[in-house]
Amino acid sequence: MTYPLPLTDSQHAMWLLHTISGRGELFNVAECLEFKGKISANWLQHALQHVWQASDMLACRFVSDASYTPQLHHDSTVPTILCQDIAQDPEDVLSYAQQFAKPHLAKPFDLSQEALMKLFLLRGPQQDYLLIVAHHLLLDGYGFGLFSQSLNRCYNALSKGKSLPNLRFTGQQTLLELQQSEAYKTQQQQSQKTLNQWLDDADNVYSYSTEKADVSEPNHRLTSSFSQSVWHTIQSAAQVTNTTSSEILLAAIAATLVEQHQQNHVTLGLVMMNRQAISELSSPCVQSNVLPLPLVLNDGDDLTAVAQHINQQIKALKKVQSYRVESLKRDRQKQGKSLNIIGPTINLLPFASAPKYAGIETCSHILSAGTTDDIMLQIHLLGDTPATVDFDSNIARYDSNAVKNIQTRIFNTAHLWATQPKLSLKSLCKQLSQGNLEVS
Repeated sequence: MTYPLPLTDSQHAMWLLHTISGRGELFNVAECLEFKGKISANWLQHALQHVWQASDMLACRFVSDASYTPQLHHDSTVPTILCQDIAQDPEDVLSYAQQFAKPHLAKPFDLSQEALMKLFLLRGPQQDYLLIVAHHLLLDGYGFGLFSQSLNRCYNALSKGKSLPNLRFTGQQTLLELQQSEAYKTQQQQSQKTLNQWLDDADNVYSYSTEKADVSEPNHRLTSSFSQSVWHTIQSAAQVTNTTSSEILLAAIAATLVEQHQQNHVTLGLVMMNRQAISELSSPCVQSNVLPLPLVLNDGDDLTAVAQHINQQIKALKKVQSYRVESLKRDRQKQGKSLNIIGPTINLLPFASAPKYAGIETCSHILSAGTTDDIMLQIHLLGDTPATVDFDSNIARYDSNAVKNIQTRIFNTAHLWATQPKLSLKSLCKQLSQGNLEVS
């Protein structure tokens, strides 16, 4: 392979955001892998080396020339996992990991000079914890999963004295060839037309705040989980309405926006995986996209009607997910139309298996999925375990009380509508406006 190589559309968009903003730290992401026991630091480092050198999208630097044209340069230097002993195992692993990662998340990576990932192995008396801080250019949510699965495979091979697996990551050149193909370009043009038409047909797009202040500090996070009884009610409602628990939650979010802004057209932002071709499924680099999910609701709609409408709109959105949100905003700007194209952003995180490292069970904690300029709801769908929702918000637009109020309204709305699925949207909003959402 001859390097340097151009960037993909997604990589270039992320590079541009990092460069123009002057706040590269806003594009850092982090996870913590909690081991339910003690592991081998040597095997872990050896596994990392094999994974890292198997992908030119990991083993790389992003270098720009005098004309600010970025290119991907190959660099096989593997990050060193820094080991640190801790006196005791934390009772609240998530909070401890967030505090540990905070100064590292606050420091921007040098895209042209260093590996875009830092790893820390915290070694407690009973358990170990691997903290990974990376730039969004290197990994998105799906990419984190692909990276972690590969690391796990290699570690387990080493623990059994077997040969390291052949990791079939897609190369940068293959991804570029896909995006330059006629079929891909045709799909892009069709997606562009569809998305712009959706926005032309939509009413004004609102979120929970009308403030427009840019991000000046890291997002604030409020994490809340449904109780077991409420979650059971939501799951039962999903069966009755022939939908899913996630669609029930999206319906509740939409209803709170209908009530707040007194209009039945709601446009959410939905995080899309943006991996449709087989080659894209083996690529760890940033590809995810956030696109408008327009919902046209009616006063008489009950939970079944709204949830099924959401289901159909998500199916339609999947067909156009390859067209970048940055390109969509440029389209709107050229047409002299509003750049406000999405309301609150929703990231649905489906249940993922917890792999074992040489028999040691694990648990993954998402510490930061990047920065939003408004509010993002990251919904962790954990099977029969009650869903957990991270409310990440721009503190220049939302104070902690406002976020707590949003969380309470959404949770109570989901519970009430799941309890009374035949209740019309109009009746639900009336109860919401009167504050009568408590369910006995």
